[in-house]
Amino acid sequence: MKQLGSLLLAEIIKEHRHSFHSKMVYFSLLVWPVINFVTAYYSFAPFRMGADSPLARFISYEQLPLFLLTGYLGYIFYWCLVQSSWQMSFERQAGTMEMIFISPVNRLAFLYGRSLSSLIEGVWLFFCFVLLALFFVDGIQLSGWWAPPLAFLILLVSAIVWGGFLCVLFLFSRDSSFLYTVLDEPMLIFSGVRLPPMAFPVWAKVISFCFPLTYALQLIRELLMEGASLQTMLPSMGLLAAVLLVLVTATVVLLKQAEKHMKKTGNMVMY
Repeated sequence: MKQLGSLLLAEIIKEHRHSFHSKMVYFSLLVWPVINFVTAYYSFAPFRMGADSPLARFISYEQLPLFLLTGYLGYIFYWCLVQSSWQMSFERQAGTMEMIFISPVNRLAFLYGRSLSSLIEGVWLFFCFVLLALFFVDGIQLSGWWAPPLAFLILLVSAIVWGGFLCVLFLFSRDSSFLYTVLDEPMLIFSGVRLPPMAFPVWAKVISFCFPLTYALQLIRELLMEGASLQTMLPSMGLLAAVLLVLVTATVVLLKQAEKHMKKTGNMVMY
């Protein structure tokens, strides 16, 4: 366990020095999500949002700011990990990845340590903005003091598991930029960040179920906007737990396949 902790800490320090070496990085991590949130909010302004509007069947206008805040907070959690996974290709080209995989380091500790580091440093500034904004928006319904910490824990755990899975996917190719395109924008559109998935047509609902962010946002909104009790949330929590279990299993299996492929080709830098 001590060795595992040391590996996690080493990966966190490495990621900090590599990706968060400038104050301007943190500045952009606040400004960019805030601009996206404001843009999304005012994109609804030209449309009728009264009680008789089509969107009112899924969300009231009074709860729209809170709906978007929770959606963008969840998206930033997951987006940081998509970007971190995509940047693994640079480590491959620099030879860092090869050095890590010829060492006896625990592979899962490396993957989840990388995810944890990118997540904490990538979201804490926007997370503070959301906490501050929550004091000025309507529609918050909490069933207890434990609801906000539980919502944060759900986002944190699900995002780390998602990040570990993405890191493994990006191990299979030196140039995986197409995966970044496939995973980033569709996740923003279909996961319920800006619109409730129930408002989508059937084909879009099917796509939304492919992203674990959809299940995490559903739970967070039940906690913060509906005041749901733990008992009523059990089915949703069980569904998210099942999805995460599938992702962890797939991560372990694919990681072995990636290493096997590396040993077969003999050079992780070039393939």
